[in-house]
Order: sequence, then C-alpha cells, then structure tokens
Amino acid sequence: MKCDLHIHTTLSDGKFTPQEVVDLAQQRGVGCISVTDHDTFEGSRRARIYARQAGLKFVVGAELSCVSEGTDVHILAYNVDIDNELLDGVMAPIMELRNDRNRAIVQKLCDAGMPVDLAALQKDGSVGRPVIAREMVRLGYCKDVAEAFDKYIGAGRSCYVQTKRMTPAEAIQLTLRFGGIPVLAHPKQLHMDARQFERFLKPLVSAGLSGIEANYFAHNTFERNFYNRMAKKYKLVSTGGSDFHDYVHGVELGAQNFSPNGYTRKVLGI
Repeated sequence: MKCDLHIHTTLSDGKFTPQEVVDLAQQRGVGCISVTDHDTFEGSRRARIYARQAGLKFVVGAELSCVSEGTDVHILAYNVDIDNELLDGVMAPIMELRNDRNRAIVQKLCDAGMPVDLAALQKDGSVGRPVIAREMVRLGYCKDVAEAFDKYIGAGRSCYVQTKRMTPAEAIQLTLRFGGIPVLAHPKQLHMDARQFERFLKPLVSAGLSGIEANYFAHNTFERNFYNRMAKKYKLVSTGGSDFHDYVHGVELGAQNFSPNGYTRKVLGI
C-alpha cells in the first residue's frame, strides 16, 4: 500500500487545507496518509474526518520541534490520542514557544526595514518560517522563498531566531503519554556520520523512541539502507514521507511511492 506519512497543511506552514490534502492523496492513489503539522494536532483532527469520509487510511500525527545541544531535532508523534481532553493543555505552551519565536523574527525583520504583519498570518494552527517567507515574497522583499531563507530567516542568518524548545526525550515522553508512537524525523538533516548518529540514537531509544523516518524523500539509496539497518537493529519502525508543504518545499504528495514494511504497518495499525 502506497503511504505518505509526512504531510503539512495550512494549519502550520503548508499551502493546502486538510481537505485538499485528502483530495490530493485520493487523486494520486495514496492509500494511507498522515498530516504532521508543526507543533499542532489540529490539522490531523480535521484531515481525519475527511479521510474517513473518503475511505482513506489515516495516521494521526504532528511534527514536534526540539533542540539537542544546539541542533534542531524533530520528532514525529504518530497515533496520539487527540480526543484526550488533556492534550490541548499540554500543547498550548509548546505552541507559545513557537509564537514567541515568530514574534522575535518579525521584530528583526521590522528592524531591518521589512515589516511583516504577523497577526494577519496567524491561524488556529501554527505559523512556521515558510509562512513568513511567503509573506516576504508577497511584499516584494525577496524574489522567492529560498532567498528569504538564504538571506534572512534561515539558520545563522541576520533575522534567524533560535527559540527555546523541548528536548527530543521530552517530545518522546509527551508522545508516549498520550498513547503515541514517537519517530525521529528526517535523520539526514542532523548531519551526522554513522558513528555519531548511532551514538545520538541510543539514548533516544532508551527514552522510548519507536521509529526512524528512514525513507524520507531526500534520502538517497545509501542513506535509506543505513537508517533502515539502524531501525532493524534497534527494533524500530521505518516510516517515510514527502514532507509536502507545497510544490517548492518537499516533494509532491505521494511522489516517492513509499510502502511500509509489515512490522511498521502492524505498529502503526495500517
């Protein structure tokens, strides 16, 4: 079964609504999807309804932002009980950290002569840097999103802000607390060699990590084989996805033709 377990919607920094994402999945013959918006499950709440109506298998998800020794780490939180009335209260301060970061970025942009109305971009999900970047393009400050990141809001650039975030272990524990399955997202982006990665991975497995996004769209064959070997060695699931935001960030929904192995399907219930 063709799956795409890493998709973003307008509830964070994607350009398509949850319903549009479900429609795209149907059109492209994807049998199972997961909406994994940044630091919010609201996109999954909405997409799950449409997926059920469409007869599409659906895995609840969110992409939790973390920091480990100055390095950005993302944990995909799958199968979390989004009907648990305590969840929103736990997620609220995490969302506020993101909002604080956004306000600081916008202040830096304003100081640099590029005012952006953050309030106009806010929605009932979360706002990510790609949303701010697209607004910078609309306002004529940059020719495209890539330039906005490369010159201003990318890591290490003049208007970049590193916010306080959870540790990966805290994100893992949050996911487990609500019955979920924590998976390390796009491990290639950690920029670690094999020895460094395994040393990084071991304490996360001890903390309860359940999987690795070994089949991320940007991984080459060598990298996929390595991360899949790590998953097998530590008895973890192997997931994969397009990281679809729009037709610039990530690849098209379902484009990589990912089909999970039997163990991964059993654990995720798909």
